[in-house]
Amino acid sequence: MNVTIEDIDSASMRPIGFTPQPSFVVHFRSAAFSGIARLVPALERAEDCLGQEFNVEICQGSVTQFGVLDQPALNAVEAQDTPGSFKVTGIVESQSGDPGAQRYAFITAGEACFCLSEAEMSGAWPDPGNAVTFVAHDVSLWDEAL
Repeated sequence: MNVTIEDIDSASMRPIGFTPQPSFVVHFRSAAFSGIARLVPALERAEDCLGQEFNVEICQGSVTQFGVLDQPALNAVEAQDTPGSFKVTGIVESQSGDPGAQRYAFITAGEACFCLSEAEMSGAWPDPGNAVTFVAHDVSLWDEAL
């Protein structure tokens, strides 16, 4: 997903990820949605990110309120009152993993793509094409140039 950084808090640096990378609180916009999240940029200086466009992958710290919808719904991602939280309504595009192993579903809402584990979906395993809804918390945007 392409995002443009509208504001960045360079004092908010915090390492995140399996191999810790510097991240910064940003206000961003994209064709799919806008809001506040943590950016993990490939650039070394936070100030260099302001006004720049990045191709990013979306990650979330946790998911709540997961549900499979009975009928098709408009794809949407809406910022919530808590910074870094977004309500997502999307479509299951694909799945990966084998039964008995960790399984994942890839859910799209416009150009935004979220990867949810079976555990994050409260044990549900919706079929490709199913409409789903959930709230993603602690969203981070990882620069694909990393």
